[in-house]
Amino acid sequence: MANSSSPFTPIEEGNEEEEYSQGRSSFRAETTPSEGEYRHHPTPLHSKTENKGKVCNKKRQENDDKGVLCNKCRPSNREKITVVPLDNKGNSLNSPHGGLFKSVLSNLVKRSPRLSLSSSEVESSVVGGVSTKEEQWKIALAEVSHKLIQATRKRDEAVLEASRLKFSMVELEKKLNKLEIYCHNLKSGLDVCSNNNVMMTNKSSLSLVQRVKFGEEDKVIEHFLVMVSEARSSVRILSRSMTLQLRQIGSKVYDRIALLLQPYEIKISISRNPRGLLVYLEALLNKAFYDDFESIGYQKSCCNQILNPIDRCESNFGLYNRLKDLTWEEVLSKGTRFYSEEFSKFCDRKMSEIVAMLGWNRAWPEPLLQAFFGASKAVWLVHLLANSLHPTLPIFRVDKEMKFDSIYMEDMGADKAKKLVPNMVRIMVTPGFYVYDNVVKCKVLCRYNNNIGINNNEGLITPSPT
Repeated sequence: MANSSSPFTPIEEGNEEEEYSQGRSSFRAETTPSEGEYRHHPTPLHSKTENKGKVCNKKRQENDDKGVLCNKCRPSNREKITVVPLDNKGNSLNSPHGGLFKSVLSNLVKRSPRLSLSSSEVESSVVGGVSTKEEQWKIALAEVSHKLIQATRKRDEAVLEASRLKFSMVELEKKLNKLEIYCHNLKSGLDVCSNNNVMMTNKSSLSLVQRVKFGEEDKVIEHFLVMVSEARSSVRILSRSMTLQLRQIGSKVYDRIALLLQPYEIKISISRNPRGLLVYLEALLNKAFYDDFESIGYQKSCCNQILNPIDRCESNFGLYNRLKDLTWEEVLSKGTRFYSEEFSKFCDRKMSEIVAMLGWNRAWPEPLLQAFFGASKAVWLVHLLANSLHPTLPIFRVDKEMKFDSIYMEDMGADKAKKLVPNMVRIMVTPGFYVYDNVVKCKVLCRYNNNIGINNNEGLITPSPT
């Protein structure tokens, strides 16, 4: 089975233990360690037969310098082992068949199931433990790195926010300084203006007392209130005089009055309600007399002849004093133009408006002319007194269907409707005036929420003409 020229010497199955022992002995003899190195003492193996041992010794001597391959070992009895001679340094001996020994050794290792199993288990346990620790360290390192990145980012954001706040504080401080300077300048200018206003007020009051000879302001207001009451009475007298003339003129003027009252939803009857006609005619006359009351000289788009308000007040009050005692007899003898050209124009203009409004085509008798003179004179004096103050006393009017306000309105039918509540305005009879903090109420006729106790004229109570 074996050739003499082959490097391998077959070993019989019965002599494998003895041969293995003798081979290890020769191997130790060749690789005796030096002093100081570790020396291994092999366990002696007992040979079964002497003859077989001699044969093996001869064959071992022939292969001292070569490795022995035990290819007849039973894996169930013992693991297959390859013995490779080593030099003193632990390296394999140089032999022409070294590569072949290496290949055989690798084959034996692959064929050994017990050896491969133990090696894989050891390797897997070692590699598993190392990989687990490495993974844990990697995870911990990643978490620390992530936290470090987040902390760095938050720090950068905080630094940026702090720089922004610092810049905002600087800007706010600048604006605050500017505001303080502006407030200081404003306060200084306000003090200067206040001092100037006080000085100008004192000078104006002194000049007003010196130049206006009609007295104090309260006196002018008192004259104004008296003349307003007198003007209302004078217009009412004129309305009564005209109502008496309507019976002689005929139905033409009456139809004209009914047409003028139609927008207010008022129906009149001379035979049934003569007092109602008196009040409605008074309302129409007041509307005509107080038209353009706010205008200068009772003329629209008229320019001021006197620009200085103090001089204008003085002039108006002077005209009032000149005309307040004017009588009808003086007018008949000299005419209105002799006493005041503006008053004369006012009388002519208002008479023309009233004649056109009522369609009066007959000459006016003297009693009617005298009543007209008294009404026009009173209204003109109210106009002069209202412009004798600066600012002037304004007039106010109300229109139909306005909600009734007892502060600014007076219901002329309240004495006959004590249990009724006025709801809205039906027609204005006389206008009102603002007198600084006070008010002269306008007179109106109202509609009521209840029709009990009133006449058949759609909720209208006919007031007393007195």
